Amino acid sequence: MRARLLPALVGITVLGAGIAVGVSATAAKNARPTVAYHGKIITAQPKTRPANRAVAYRGRPLVLQQTYVGRGAAEPTIGLDKSGTAFYAASTFDSVVGQAHTILLRSKDTNKTWKSVQPTAAGADLHPQTLDPYVYVDPDFGRVFNVDLVGAASEISFSDDKGATWSHTVVSSAGVNDHQTLTFGFPPRESSYPLLDPKLPKIGYYCGNTVAFETCARSFDGGLSWSQLPSPPYTGASTQPGGSGFCGSLAGHLVTDPIGNVYMPKGHCDLPTIAISSDAGTTWKDVPVSTTIHASDIQTSVSSDKAGNLFYVWWDSVYQLPYLSVSRDHGNTWSPARMIAPPGVTQVNFPTIEAGDRGRIAISFPGTTGDPRDPNRPWNTYVVISTDALTANPTFVSSTSNIPSDPVHRGNCNARCAGMFDFLDVVVAPAGQGVVWATATDTCTSAACKDPDGSARSASDAAGVAVRQVSGPALRGKKPYLP
Repeated sequence: MRARLLPALVGITVLGAGIAVGVSATAAKNARPTVAYHGKIITAQPKTRPANRAVAYRGRPLVLQQTYVGRGAAEPTIGLDKSGTAFYAASTFDSVVGQAHTILLRSKDTNKTWKSVQPTAAGADLHPQTLDPYVYVDPDFGRVFNVDLVGAASEISFSDDKGATWSHTVVSSAGVNDHQTLTFGFPPRESSYPLLDPKLPKIGYYCGNTVAFETCARSFDGGLSWSQLPSPPYTGASTQPGGSGFCGSLAGHLVTDPIGNVYMPKGHCDLPTIAISSDAGTTWKDVPVSTTIHASDIQTSVSSDKAGNLFYVWWDSVYQLPYLSVSRDHGNTWSPARMIAPPGVTQVNFPTIEAGDRGRIAISFPGTTGDPRDPNRPWNTYVVISTDALTANPTFVSSTSNIPSDPVHRGNCNARCAGMFDFLDVVVAPAGQGVVWATATDTCTSAACKDPDGSARSASDAAGVAVRQVSGPALRGKKPYLP
């Protein structure tokens, strides 16, 4: 996070609509239809903008609940425990020293209301400012981590009681100064790594950008203490054919798979790439996911399903459209790139993915159906779900959380997209039917921005939004649809 945000707005909730059939012009303008389609495999960079076509869909409509959390939120992350309690890192520029400040919010009523559970000590905020906000909730044991960067150190608070009480530590051994990421995973098979915290019997991984290379630390005691790892997932230079020059060390977010492998995605030297460790982060190898469809940004995303299959998304550097690739062998080889934009969508930004049961995935991103040359084109928040992503011709189902007549952005939306900053987030609930949750940043709350004739320069409000699925395909369990 490296730019100033405007003050936040108060919260308001809007519920999604189903398929629009035989409705008035006004209702059609406000409808959020469910659209189904098959992605298109692209084996070489296309010379014209590719597009997908709608197909018949007879399942339950994908309906999304959108709630303004009541605070500004740049690059907001979200986490869920098995009880359905959600945590949202909302950061805006209102600290006492004029820098960014995170307030960790919690919802216990399925995204209806959000309240602060920010860690404090003697009435004072333990995280009074930040360079980057981050929240992570372990899906198996429910420990909540609230992470903020301050200079070369990182303030970490964690809670085992849904934010009622907190423990606090500082990570300085990782030497991070930007764009941190944190996750926990079970130890690799046949390993002898010590696990010292019975409340979280996993290995913790924490990485950050130091400009020249990505540096990481590891924890065996549930996140209380951290030790530096000997080798980085990435160095700043190109290591793969097709890449060139200095690439920096900003990367996407760490994930682990069921057998203990650790993965870090990155648009490395313009190529969608995955760094893989099978020895708890001691050593890494970098594998290109695609050498034909280049990445538009460093912020790519990967997730493992319950069976250990990997799903990787990025948006391309030519047309800014989202692509998906799949690995069935722990990241060593990848399927051809599949363009997965919903029909009519001409550009996207920040595609993020999360997987549930075998072959079930959810993807979220801001996207536009406008002409890429239009300086006032509107953008919407999309959620895309597939429950057969491992098949030869998977079906994708999409909808938007906002009504199209009230966009979340207007104008250009590549790179940091006004107040959205570096990334957005999506998660699948770890219990029940795997309800999808996502984050969004609404930079278009002013009347001038909502108006189709308004100026794109007004798109910079950065109001925090939480999105929750209330109907549609299920990501976990035997029932194909929820509710």
